[in-house]
Amino acid sequence: MSVDPQPTLPPEVTLLPLRPAELAAANEPSLSWLWRGFLAAHKVTTLIGPPKSSGKTTLLSVLLARFAQGGQLAGLPVSPARVLVVSEESTADWDARCRRLGIGPNVQFLCRPFQGARPTEEQWFRLIADLEALQRREAFDLIVLDTLATLLPGYAETCAPKLLDCLLPLQGLASLGPGVGGAGVWGPAVWLFHHPAKGKQADGQAGRGTIALPAIADIVMEMSCCRRARSRDRRRRICGYSRYEETPRHLIVELSADGADYLAGTDAAGTPLVKTWDEIHYILDHARDKLSLREILERWHNEEQDPPDRSTLSRWLKRATQQGLIRRDGNGPCARQLPLLAPGPRAAALARQQRQRRGTASVARAVPGACQWVAEIAGIGVIGRRASRFAIAVRAKEKNDERCGGKPALERIDQDRARLPDRSKFDAAC
Repeated sequence: MSVDPQPTLPPEVTLLPLRPAELAAANEPSLSWLWRGFLAAHKVTTLIGPPKSSGKTTLLSVLLARFAQGGQLAGLPVSPARVLVVSEESTADWDARCRRLGIGPNVQFLCRPFQGARPTEEQWFRLIADLEALQRREAFDLIVLDTLATLLPGYAETCAPKLLDCLLPLQGLASLGPGVGGAGVWGPAVWLFHHPAKGKQADGQAGRGTIALPAIADIVMEMSCCRRARSRDRRRRICGYSRYEETPRHLIVELSADGADYLAGTDAAGTPLVKTWDEIHYILDHARDKLSLREILERWHNEEQDPPDRSTLSRWLKRATQQGLIRRDGNGPCARQLPLLAPGPRAAALARQQRQRRGTASVARAVPGACQWVAEIAGIGVIGRRASRFAIAVRAKEKNDERCGGKPALERIDQDRARLPDRSKFDAAC
C-alpha cells in the first residue's frame, strides 16, 4: 500500500519558535499611532462604508489635511505623516479637494492606475511591487487604497483563497521602510477602503464578499449614516473592531459646516452626546419653575417646527440629564426638568430665585407665622395646609425693601429667629 508523501515547507522558510521571555527581543516594532485607535504604523486597517453616502473619501480628505501639522480629529490625536493615496477618482476631483482643504506636499496621489479597466492578477501584483519600490524610496507613513472594488482582480472578492493571495502581500508592504519620526525600522500603515454587502450583516462582517478581508486586517472600521443617506444630517457612525484597546468601539463624528473638520459626537465610553436643542433651552431658561415633560410640550411656540414626539423628547431629556445639561428632580412621568446652566439672561435670576426659596423654607419651619408673613409681603398668599413646609417665592425685591424698612425679607426673618429662645416648639406649630 502506497503512502502519500507528507507536505513539506519550501526550503526558504525557517521556523523559529520563541519562548515568552524572547518575544520582547524579537525586533518587532512597538505600536505607533498615526490616528489614535484607527491607523497605526505596521498595521492594516479596513474602512467599510456605502459608496457616495457614508463619507469615506470625505473623512480621508480631512485627515490628509490634518497630517500636514498633526493635531486632533474627532477628539483623537493625529501625528504628522507622509501619505500615498491610490484612488479611483480623477486628478480633477482631488485637485478641488486640495485647494479647498489646503492639503500639503506631504501627500502624493496615484489616480486611476489601471485607466478605468479592471486589472488582471498580473497587473495587481505589479501594482504591489511598484508600491514597495515607492515605499523604499519615499518612506511613506500611510498608504491608502481607495477602493478595493476598482483595484482588485475580477472575482477576488467572493473567493477567499484568491482574496488572500491578493491581500497577503499588503502585510509585506506594511513592513517596509522607516515610519513615524524616522527612528528605527517602521512599516507604513495600510488603509483599505471597501464597500459593504447588501442587507444587514453581523457586527464586524459588513464587508462585501468573503470575510477574508476583515480577517486579515488588524483594525476594522464600519462607517454608516446616523440617519437615512438622503437626509442632511452630517453625522456618521464609526464602529471599530480590533485587538487594541485604544480603538473606540463606537464613535459618532459630525462634519463641520465648512467641511474642514470632524467633531466627536460620543464621550470616552462611546455614549452619544446630545445635540443642543435651542428650543428646549429657551423654554427652560424662561421658566419661572420646574417643568414636566408635558409642560415643555405645552410651551412649544416654534411655528416653523412642530413639537417633537413625547418619546423623542423623553430620550433627549434623559441623555441631557446624564451629561449634565439639565437637572432632573424626581422620577417617573411627573419628574420635573430644571436647567443646570441654562444660557440667556434668565439663568442667573433663576438660580438666585432657587436659593431664596430654600432659605425661606428653612426659616418658615422655625419662626411662627413667618410663612404667612413672607407670603403677605410677596403678595401671593398661602395655599394649602402644607404650604408652610415649602419654599415661597419672593417676587419683588422692591416690595420686600418697602415692607421691611429697607432690609430684605430674609434678613428681617433671621433677626426675628435669633431673638427666639427655643425654636423646637414652633416646628409643630408650622
